[in-house]
Amino acid sequence: MQIQKFSEAATKYEYGCDLRRIYPWPEVASPLWGTAIASVRPGECTMPHSHNEFETFLVLSGRGKMTIEDESEEMVAGDVVFIPKEKHHRFANLSDRDPLVFLTIFWDSPEARERMAELVGTSKEDR
Repeated sequence: MQIQKFSEAATKYEYGCDLRRIYPWPEVASPLWGTAIASVRPGECTMPHSHNEFETFLVLSGRGKMTIEDESEEMVAGDVVFIPKEKHHRFANLSDRDPLVFLTIFWDSPEARERMAELVGTSKEDR
């Protein structure tokens, strides 16, 4: 049985939040998508950024303001947002006391597409 114990989890400060990467999970599973649990500290905001992959956030706890390009919306626990490729986005924690915690799932990066092609046996010329 493979278990990541919370008490032993490695968390790094990335993109302006505390990020615990779950997948890929070295030596256990390396799916074509990735996921992490992120926590934005009270009163802080993730670094505005974009990337060449789709992303979804599922708010686990807290209250935040999601901004994608020039649109903003408040989000709370249970809310889900889809972030298209190459769209600048950031997530602000609206609390000065509690963290904003969310699950991020990302997929369809160029690296994932290349890995998928290798798995199904296609060459770059066939894509």
